[in-house]
Amino acid sequence: MPLNPSSPVQLAFLPDLTVCRGKLLSGAEVGTPVYAAAFLRQRRIVLESGLLSDPAVLRFIFVHELFHFVWMRLSNRVRDEYSRLIAYEMERGARGELGESSAVKKAAIGKGTPSGPVTALWRDYVCESFCDSAGCLFTGAPVHESAKLGKAWTAIRRHWFECKLAGERRWAI
Repeated sequence: MPLNPSSPVQLAFLPDLTVCRGKLLSGAEVGTPVYAAAFLRQRRIVLESGLLSDPAVLRFIFVHELFHFVWMRLSNRVRDEYSRLIAYEMERGARGELGESSAVKKAAIGKGTPSGPVTALWRDYVCESFCDSAGCLFTGAPVHESAKLGKAWTAIRRHWFECKLAGERRWAI
């Protein structure tokens, strides 16, 4: 059955979320702790119930997860444009990110940008960067100060998002 873009996204809160072997677990003693997960085909977001005690972080994480659905609906051209923006930043030595998930992925990539075939790690990083950027730009703050991107680079990303939201097809650095 094809996805209906107007169908609602279901939201659930569960305690002690971890990911182990590609599965989201709640209350398990194994796995890597996570704040949330988005299940795109099921149109479902699961958030860590502990986030309810920190509204600012909850807003950031919720917008981040919601923007995974936006990323999925973007055209290849727009996703490629954002990927080129991120590559441009990295080529010029931009440090930091606008959220923890993209900072972790960026650290795993190292200093290089993809030369040759694009890797799954690069695609994951670009997607997480897009979602963290949306979370930061639309809620006002990154989750962790240690992941902070410089003001000039943040302004460039903000401009890109504003152009895309305004429906502009062309954008240049």
